[in-house]
Amino acid sequence: MILIHPNEPQSIKEYLVGEKIPVKEESNLPFDYLVAVGEHRVAVERKESTDFVQSIIDARLFNQLYFMSVLCPLSYLAVIGNITEALMERAFKREGYIGALISATLKTAPEGCQGHVSVIVLDTDFDFMLFLKLLHKKLEEGDLIRLPRAKAVKGDPKLLAVATLSTLPGVGEVYAKKLLEKFGSIYRVVNASKLELASVLGERRAERVYRFIRGIE
Repeated sequence: MILIHPNEPQSIKEYLVGEKIPVKEESNLPFDYLVAVGEHRVAVERKESTDFVQSIIDARLFNQLYFMSVLCPLSYLAVIGNITEALMERAFKREGYIGALISATLKTAPEGCQGHVSVIVLDTDFDFMLFLKLLHKKLEEGDLIRLPRAKAVKGDPKLLAVATLSTLPGVGEVYAKKLLEKFGSIYRVVNASKLELASVLGERRAERVYRFIRGIE
């Protein structure tokens, strides 16, 4: 579900509906969009470049960032269009623009979720619509854990198995080799009991790996 403030362009709502994403207008939103999937709530504020610069000048931006930080653990500020033209039009210094971006991402509210705001700069509203679509998709898929990518090792299945196991939380290359020596295959590692994993990793590391493999929070 994506909640949309009624002031946002109708074309964005129509695009999302066409992509089979449930949407609902919500006039009480203190920002433009709320992407809500399961327990996740991500605020999104959309600003065309000229409005972004003006919102710095009249301090409206900082009030919006405050509410985003209070209400959501993660938010996005999306700036759309040519920022250089907007700065020239408003006779606004680039230093002030860069400072506002740093402030937006660095500061958090002292209460509520104390969430962080990420800034993305996009060329067009179509890019922004793609952003909303893909953000919703990522939340639906639960793709929220970042892991290092294992290097592809050609011609040596054992080295590839070690590289793959090393991406498990707290494992690394040394323990990955020990796991492979103990169990013989990735399949046997991921199906091992906590007690079996602890014989190689120790209790605390084994607990983390066991819960991670089974998706237990």
